[in-house]
Amino acid sequence: MERDGPAARKVNAETQNKARRRDASETALFQSVFSKDAPKSGQPRLRLMADDGSDTFDSVHRGAMAFAEACYAGIPNPDSHEDGLPEPPEHEALEQLAAFSVPARRVDQAQVTP
Repeated sequence: MERDGPAARKVNAETQNKARRRDASETALFQSVFSKDAPKSGQPRLRLMADDGSDTFDSVHRGAMAFAEACYAGIPNPDSHEDGLPEPPEHEALEQLAAFSVPARRVDQAQVTP
């Protein structure tokens, strides 16, 4: 079973497509799209709920950003490393795939705020 490479690339590509962004990818992309800051020209945001100024709004977006960051930083991608990381056992590969399903779902659920 392949590692996170295809899943990571697919989640990144779908996020870039939804936000119409090609200037950022992976961690930087998620930091930008789920930023609580107002959108900027050429840098739309993905919103999981309306910005009502609540702690919930802050938590939901901070959590989406942090989880995606953790996936890209914490799950090794064998296609981008030269250190010859071995393939994980199937159960670990499935866990990694499941982890990437969380940011994928958040992107799918989010509304684009230009």
